[in-house]
Amino acid sequence: MTEKIKIGGILETRNLVMISILSAPNQPGVAGKVLTVLGKNNINIEFITESENLEGTADITFCIKSSDKDKVRYLLSGMRGIVRARGDKWYEHVMILVVYGPHFREKPTISGKMCEQLGKYNINILGISTSISSISCIINESDYDNAMKSLLEAFELPE
Repeated sequence: MTEKIKIGGILETRNLVMISILSAPNQPGVAGKVLTVLGKNNINIEFITESENLEGTADITFCIKSSDKDKVRYLLSGMRGIVRARGDKWYEHVMILVVYGPHFREKPTISGKMCEQLGKYNINILGISTSISSISCIINESDYDNAMKSLLEAFELPE
């Protein structure tokens, strides 16, 4: 059996909705407009990524608490003329699993191992984000038990 990789721990955030704003103009300030409106309305963003797609437009993906879903839907509908995205996609009943440090810089295998383990258990990763000391994966809440089993198989938690 392969030796487990020592990590700082595993965090989870449940009861989330993931929203993808699709094919927005790929120009400075678009994400800022969306995030500013949400922030001014006390909506906390639990996760965010933005990237350019094949069309050359931008896809902005973020997670919010499920309890804020209706408020965010209303706020985004009021921004359609400003953001000018082609559409959006909503994923309910998702959660974030985070594997965190210490010393991620010295352990370049952690991100690959996390994704590999989730795949081994047939768990689809809906979104991935990293920081200097962590990797966050969005998964369906229904996959939680198998996801934890897969991660504990590969990673050693502190005692």
